[in-house]
Amino acid sequence: MTKLLPTVGKLEVAKLKAIILDMIHHLSIVSLLIKEDKPATVNSYSYTKNFRFTSAPEMLLFDYKYRYTFEYQGNLPKLVHTPLTDKCYITLALALSMGLGGNPYGPAGTGKTETVKAMAMTFGRMCLVFNCDEGLDYKSMARIFLGLVRCGAWGCFDEFNRLLEEQLSAISQQIQVIQFAIKAHQPEL
Repeated sequence: MTKLLPTVGKLEVAKLKAIILDMIHHLSIVSLLIKEDKPATVNSYSYTKNFRFTSAPEMLLFDYKYRYTFEYQGNLPKLVHTPLTDKCYITLALALSMGLGGNPYGPAGTGKTETVKAMAMTFGRMCLVFNCDEGLDYKSMARIFLGLVRCGAWGCFDEFNRLLEEQLSAISQQIQVIQFAIKAHQPEL
């Protein structure tokens, strides 16, 4: 009996899991939008928060227009969408629309890093994750920031609160220069 079933590889299993997770999420969105007592309209909050895309290269995420960069991220494991995930997406999208970054905060193991990586993948951006510790100084961070700015990738800094207090001032100034350049739409610093 087992010989009749086709052999499924790891890649096919990852694809099927991604399709199933997306289908469950999309079905829950559709049921939310077509409530029998009051269906959502184009201007309603429930519609706006779930309307993620227009046509490439101009994309839309909660009133934040961005250019989709077509950076192939591979077939990564999908993130399970929860109400908290949606709140993180909305908050980060609004911060990005103001030329700022985000700082998801919460207990360990709650999916903060995975949410940022999933959002970067939605934008077609590479997201590099760095684990910060006491040995990371402002010079190291300057090299990391320079690399991120040059390639246009996102940086996700885990355990940022572990950096030494005396380093945070210099690092915040480096971040501020990058944010000013983003707000001014400058191609170079």
